[in-house]
Amino acid sequence: MEELLWTATVKNPFGIHGEVKIHPHNDDCSYLKKLKVVVLRAKDGTEQQFTVQSFRMLGSQPLMKFEGFDSPEEAKALNGRHLMVQRKWAAPLKKGQYYVADLIGCMLVHEGETLAEVVNSVDGAQAVLLEVRNTEGLSFMVPYLKEYIGDVDLKERTIELKTPWILA
Repeated sequence: MEELLWTATVKNPFGIHGEVKIHPHNDDCSYLKKLKVVVLRAKDGTEQQFTVQSFRMLGSQPLMKFEGFDSPEEAKALNGRHLMVQRKWAAPLKKGQYYVADLIGCMLVHEGETLAEVVNSVDGAQAVLLEVRNTEGLSFMVPYLKEYIGDVDLKERTIELKTPWILA
């Protein structure tokens, strides 16, 4: 099976017919309207395939309805799940953008020194947070913001860390 990318997060129910709010991980969420089937990953890592019954925009808020979820009470069970899609169905990237899945396994480097490895990511309030593990095995969260992150080189599997003090 093709690798799945975490492109959005299912949020709380909206309305009385089982729709849920969707929090996309990029500005362009037009790809969501093309999806017919998605995989939703729970916090425990289990995955289930769901059929998308409908998609619509309410202002700037994307809303989805999944088959079999016809009330807010039923839809609430999907809150917090990661919306996973095949790479070919994910939002197209602009120059300088990367899929979070491609950052996992990259090394954080500062002035040529390897400081940590990206082991996971968390959807933060203002930005994706990269969970990194340093050479001593300690974990830290690094916001994926230009103030902290510099050049990304996916071929070399490195990410420039501008602020090494964040790992202290």
